[in-house]
Amino acid sequence: MKKRVLWRALSVMVLFCLLLTACDTQAKPAASEDANVSETAGEKTKVVIFVGFGTGTDPEQITRQEELQALYNSTHDDIEIEFLIVPHDEANDRYLAMLSGGNAPQLVGPNGIAAIAQQFDSWDDISGFIEAENYDTSDFYPEATQLLTYPDRVLGLPIGVFPSMIFYNKDMFDAEGIPYPTHDYADETWTYDKLREVAIQLTKDKNGNGPDSPDFDPKNMAQWGFDDSWIVARGYLAQWGSEYVGRPTTDDYKTAVANNPEWVYGMQWLSDGIWKDHFIPDAAGQQAYYAAGADPFGSNMIAMFESHTWFFAEGLNNLPFEYDIAPIPYNPTGSRTARIHANLFAIPKAAENKEAAWEVMKWLTAPEQAVEVCMIYGCIPARESLADEFQTQLEQSYPGLDYDVMYEAIQYLDDPHHESWVPEWSRVEEIMNNSVSLIYSGEEKDAQVVLDNANQEIQELLDEYWASN
Repeated sequence: MKKRVLWRALSVMVLFCLLLTACDTQAKPAASEDANVSETAGEKTKVVIFVGFGTGTDPEQITRQEELQALYNSTHDDIEIEFLIVPHDEANDRYLAMLSGGNAPQLVGPNGIAAIAQQFDSWDDISGFIEAENYDTSDFYPEATQLLTYPDRVLGLPIGVFPSMIFYNKDMFDAEGIPYPTHDYADETWTYDKLREVAIQLTKDKNGNGPDSPDFDPKNMAQWGFDDSWIVARGYLAQWGSEYVGRPTTDDYKTAVANNPEWVYGMQWLSDGIWKDHFIPDAAGQQAYYAAGADPFGSNMIAMFESHTWFFAEGLNNLPFEYDIAPIPYNPTGSRTARIHANLFAIPKAAENKEAAWEVMKWLTAPEQAVEVCMIYGCIPARESLADEFQTQLEQSYPGLDYDVMYEAIQYLDDPHHESWVPEWSRVEEIMNNSVSLIYSGEEKDAQVVLDNANQEIQELLDEYWASN
């Protein structure tokens, strides 16, 4: 689904190898919402798969899911599946209504970490299924299973992952005679200070002046050196080396730490990049490239754009310039965090036919189906053994990229994850995203002030939460 000004919205999973269009009113529900009734003459066990929290509601995706449904149902005598497609903006209410009506779906997905956190208490633990049959998870990227494992439960088998990287406009680098960013993860010279230096050189006003020129006009911009606006606040801040990584609380969830020094540094780096060095577009600048009818990178106004692999289909089609991908830089602590997204199907606690749901979950993530499933949902298959097969298909659509950059990024995930559960999750997200909006708008440019205020608000929420639990 299209993302636009996303500092006030949750990060969503979007299609990776298929071009997404709108995913709300065009989505259509399946024939039945009764998740617990078998309707076939053979009395097969019904597994309803609720789709709507993340990707999967695009018309072309619906068609391919119907084909997947037909394949499963024609090859299984004891279980039938049915995809229930719900428009994204209705998914939360419909899901809660099904739970309260005693009609929970058997599987829900594909879910990102945010969707899991949003309804965290409703998901069942599948560790019993894994242990009962000694299910082999060794083929999954350890980082993928790590994202789905909580202290008290395992929430699903990973479908796929979406690591992050720097997409860069090679033509802009060539025009300035600047070397491309390194692709070598061991090159410790690729830091945020280096990115800032290069980004300033790639920033131009409409008269061709850069920020170092006395004639530079930041109100009359042609291009900016860097943009990372398609991510929520916790995702941006997760990269700066805090011991809390992407979580604004301590490990016990009782103390707010949103104003930790690393987050303050990262937020001030953003503020200075917008308002002092001018290599990052502010809120008005973002509207300028959206006015051109393009995403940030596709507007040909951004030299380096940080995003995830789901951006391939979102932004790499028919571009008027040459491009490639580079690693996320080292932060000032000397570490690197390449935030990541992940997808899974989860089983609600209230679902019937959980054994059948487990069988379907295994089938969807099995090597025979996983590439096709990821082609539908836009993810890198979570199975390491499928990397070559998937890359072969990927290169047909996006030839010439350094895919080693993409795969190596998986090793640098953010843990705790930037979408992970915290008490009062939705309200905490709103506080954090509103805080970074103050920076982009220029209403407040002092990161310490912004994050001190956010920290106070989050602490009040935590105190209320624990007082009532």
